[in-house]
Order: sequence, then C-alpha cells, then structure tokens
Amino acid sequence: MVQSLAHSFLHRSLSSFTRFLGQNLWAMEELTQSALDQFFQTLRIRVRDVVFLIVDDTLVQKTGKKIPGCGWHKDHAQNMANVFGHQWVLSALLHKDFLLPLWAKLYHPKGVRGGGPFETKIALAQKIIRALVLPIPCKLYVLADSWYWAKTLANACRRCGYHMISQLKSNSVLWIDEKKTSVKSLLNLTSSYREVSLFVYGRTKTLRIARFMGDIKGLGKVAVVVVKEKRKKPTYLVCTNIHLAAIDIIKYYAKRWKIEQMIKDLKQRLGFGDYQVRDLQAIERHVALVLLSYFVLILLKILQWLKDKKRCLDLSIRRLAFQVRNNILLENISVTLNAMRIRFKQSILDTYLGQLWA
Repeated sequence: MVQSLAHSFLHRSLSSFTRFLGQNLWAMEELTQSALDQFFQTLRIRVRDVVFLIVDDTLVQKTGKKIPGCGWHKDHAQNMANVFGHQWVLSALLHKDFLLPLWAKLYHPKGVRGGGPFETKIALAQKIIRALVLPIPCKLYVLADSWYWAKTLANACRRCGYHMISQLKSNSVLWIDEKKTSVKSLLNLTSSYREVSLFVYGRTKTLRIARFMGDIKGLGKVAVVVVKEKRKKPTYLVCTNIHLAAIDIIKYYAKRWKIEQMIKDLKQRLGFGDYQVRDLQAIERHVALVLLSYFVLILLKILQWLKDKKRCLDLSIRRLAFQVRNNILLENISVTLNAMRIRFKQSILDTYLGQLWA
C-alpha cells in the first residue's frame, strides 16, 4: 500500500485513491479469508481448540446529508439520543486474547436512500455467520448481547454447527418442567444459588449464580445462568450448549468485552469513521481496509507473543500503531514537499517484520 501511494504521487493524480476504493476490481471477501487463514496458521489453531465469534454494532456520526446509507439512530452510549450517521454491525474472531476483525455490515433504517435494501441487524448477523468458513472445523461459540438474541439467529448457529451465548431480557420467558416461567421469577429460587469468585472484565468479582435448564419454543433446550452482583441488576445468560458449566458460560460471555476495546481502537487509532466519500462501495472498502490494518497490528502482536509471552502483554494497539508508523513512515520514507516525491531506502515492511522477529 505504501509503494502504491508513492507511485500515485509520482505518476497519478490524487483521484486514483478514490477510484481504488470505488471502482477498482478487488474483493473484500478475499482479503478477509486470507486474513482468517493467516490467523489460524500463525496461532496454530487445532480441531479441539475453542474460538469465539463476537458480534456487536457501533455508530459513526456523520454530517453530510448526501452520504449514502446515513440515517437517524438511537445511541445507547448517550442515553438513547438521536444520532445521524452510519451504524455498523461488526464481527470478530477471538482466540487466546487475540482478536481478528472479520466483516462490517452497514445497517440502516427503513426508507434511507443509497444504503441498499433494508435488512435487520439479526439478518446481517446471520449473513456473517453463514459467510464464515473456518480453515479448521474447531469448536466455535457466537457471543452477542441481548439485542442480538433471537431464535432465528440461534437456529442459524445450530445449522452451522456452532453454539450461541447471549443475554436474555428481563421480560423473557421459558418453559421449565412444562411450566411457563418468567426469568425474573428465577430470582426467588434462593436455594439454587451459590457464591463464586471469578476473574472477569479484568478483575476478580464475587457473584451469586444459579444454573437452570429450560425450553424455548422454536429453539429447544437451553441453559440459563442467573448472575447476581451487589448493587447491580441481575443478568440472565443463555447458552444453546446445555452441557456447558455455569462458570464457563459466564467466562465465555465476558470475552464479548474484547470487541468493545477493538471498536475503540478502530475509531481512535485507525480512522474507522473518517471516510468522506459518497459511494457506498468506497465506504465499505474503506472500512474493510481499516479492519485489515487492525489485523496487521494483531499479527505483529502474535509474532511477539510467540517470541516472548511476557513482553507481548505490554503491546497495546496504540503502541503497535505508533511503532509501525515510526518505523515505516518516519524512518524509512523521506518526502520532498516541493517535488511531491517519495524515496524508499529499502523494502520497508519486510525489514520491519524481520527486525521484530529477530
């Protein structure tokens, strides 16, 4: 990409960048599959390993009225305030604390122009699950919050051979011993609860938990884990794997927080929402390249982890991005503003990877 940037400065106009995003023939799906294969190969993932597919969404605020697919959305981070812009359904694959961003699907409300046919977030999540082709058929759990819990999505996971862990809303019902039961009523079964200490969300917490078996019409048997924490509302976790222990369900669901950190890094470090183009394909390709950039940083972190596991803990995305910019853009490229020319000292990325691996 850096070399093509230099070539464009020397021989082309800046409009070539716009054509590269909006008109050139290249497939985002091939980029994603190549990154997925590299992820499995580098981490040496095997059949018995457990991986997680995390699904979530995020808002990108925009002011341009002519940007396709823009609409009004409720922002949960701003007390349900109305925000104009794009809403993206994101997915990422997690293994051993390493997160690989996969796809970003644009969601828009009904009636919005330029965004293509209307699809719900659940339908977009189903597309993501169906499009996932694992290089190795290992154990996979789909993690999503209560906004994505639906029988259609859980059944789609089952058809693909995956399990789903999500959160039930407080007004949900299920059938226990052939009786219709509200999940809120499970709080009254005090004899079923036990106290445990778990390390989740970066700290050790003392929780009271209980595990129940139930049926959901149109889905079948599920495991429900009620989690009580002091001074907080109870949480109702649901898992389609009825053989998974309650503690494992809680630990697995807590891994969903990783995608929140990824979204923060994408926006603050890699320009996820900084696109200004007016072509839908160009917007989607910009987002795809940002996700690919994140994977490059994660790949560098994996290489360092294979070399020195302790040192890897200190490598944040912010620090990795700074190192890459410093080694690739500042030290190895000199720019003459008057002539608008870029001179290369050496093969940049190969040299940097070689220094990191040495």
